[in-house]
Amino acid sequence: MMQKRIDRLMFWYSFAMSFPVILIFQNISIYIFPFILLKVYELSGRFISIKHTIQFLVIAFGIGALISTFNISDSLPSNSLMRALEVLPNYLYWVLLILFFTSYSEYVNLEEVYKGIFWGLISSIFFYFFLQGFSVFNSFLFKNLSQNTFAFLLICFSPITVWYAQKRYGLSSSVIILFILAICGFLSGSRSGSLLTLSGGTIALILNRRSIGAVFISSFAIFIVLFFTINSSEVRSVILKLNPRTYELLYESKKTFDQDRSYLTRLAQVEKSLIIFSKFPLSGVGLNNFTNYQVNLPGKFEGAEFVVNKKNIDRKSAHNSYFGFLAEGGLVLIVPFILLLLYIMIWFFSRVNSVLPEYRPIFVGIIHMGIHLYFIYAILNVFAWFLLGLGCMIIVKYKR
Repeated sequence: MMQKRIDRLMFWYSFAMSFPVILIFQNISIYIFPFILLKVYELSGRFISIKHTIQFLVIAFGIGALISTFNISDSLPSNSLMRALEVLPNYLYWVLLILFFTSYSEYVNLEEVYKGIFWGLISSIFFYFFLQGFSVFNSFLFKNLSQNTFAFLLICFSPITVWYAQKRYGLSSSVIILFILAICGFLSGSRSGSLLTLSGGTIALILNRRSIGAVFISSFAIFIVLFFTINSSEVRSVILKLNPRTYELLYESKKTFDQDRSYLTRLAQVEKSLIIFSKFPLSGVGLNNFTNYQVNLPGKFEGAEFVVNKKNIDRKSAHNSYFGFLAEGGLVLIVPFILLLLYIMIWFFSRVNSVLPEYRPIFVGIIHMGIHLYFIYAILNVFAWFLLGLGCMIIVKYKR
């Protein structure tokens, strides 16, 4: 009976992660989490245990967040500490989230988690395209999904959604779901959202095989089809209509790299991050302080004249999760985070043939998320850490 209650709570927790729209000051998932902790403790009779390497990496990340918060230089703006303290609880929550998954992995019913993610992502799609423009949803109880947030949801959770659709409804249904997700990725307006959603869902479908030989054959067949169709006039026309920005990236890449303001802004923020790191290498300028610190950008990249002198360029986010962590948290934050991400990915790649098919979509999502993190400061979303927590949980399950 207790396990069924945990399963029900995990479904709604997972649903809230892939449908991060309902708010009561914070995403509603944060109010479900304490009940899950309580029920698991009542069933297991033990607190969170620390005994795995991956858990120590997560704890090191939390310590790095604390150091970055309380080691802010006196030369920085006077409100820097307060800005860091505003977000520090989020960082500690992410640490606790992963410690929960790695301590109580045997009580987490992955099927309920997948079901929650599936219906949550479907709800996000419906909300994004059909509901969020209505005034009834413009209240303190709801948060509209931005283009970047919606694309990030698709990238993170499409592999799990496609896998669950195949298990629950069959191959034909999963192909239809993949097609819908891919179209949504293109219609989102995000370049990475369009390409990484299609890639993640397709790979999850291919990897849903026990035979690694079947995986290679399927991958080769898809490569051949793409090779002969990607430059056809029909395919080019469809991509142009669905997402002009993706079209430019694929077929007019030089124009994108030389003139696209979004891409050039990202280069400028990388430059700003490196300047900050050179001044504050150990603990950065403090959490949540990237936009609070002004620098004179030298603009040592092609196309810099289009962005470095623009008004409010310093108020732009880092546009890159890795360089954002480097600037705000320095080495004490970025090193444990990179080690955590590498640990998860290397573990998966070294065991891809032995990992159960139902576990593979989690890692496919993490890998695609890791790619996307280079182009957006999205690691601050809790559902990114939820996905990382699932990956850590699978690693611990295998060690046991």
